[in-house]
Amino acid sequence: MNLSQFSKRMTIHADNLPGEVNRVMKRVGLAVHQTIVLATPVDTGAARSNWRVNLNAPSGDVVQPYSPGRKLGLGESSNAQGAITHGQNVIGRRKPSQDIVIDNNLGYIGDLNSGTSAQAPAMFVETAIDTASHAIQNIRIDTGKGFV
Repeated sequence: MNLSQFSKRMTIHADNLPGEVNRVMKRVGLAVHQTIVLATPVDTGAARSNWRVNLNAPSGDVVQPYSPGRKLGLGESSNAQGAITHGQNVIGRRKPSQDIVIDNNLGYIGDLNSGTSAQAPAMFVETAIDTASHAIQNIRIDTGKGFV
């Protein structure tokens, strides 16, 4: 391979990199968001529904549960699906260089994460992030001429 061929090959890699990094970032964001939503203890559905995704800045939103109830339990799925769908829609619009911000603005989410619910251990948010991180460790970036 001569210098000109090498230069062309590097240009192809460089041109494909932003799109591939964006694809990976979306997968990471989706994995983290979904894992946190599903790990969140459920009573009325408010905590699970309020895992919000925004691009570049926190949302600041507090929303009503997608499917309110009482004593819904960890197996509840309607609020989880509402939150996950919202997250998928926002993350799907991500452009290269945009940050994915996942937050929950309920006043008691910190207490839940500290272990006040028997449905989830303390630090369930951090555990969910670790779990999602391990799940996506083997994602590869396609540079157009091979994977890295």
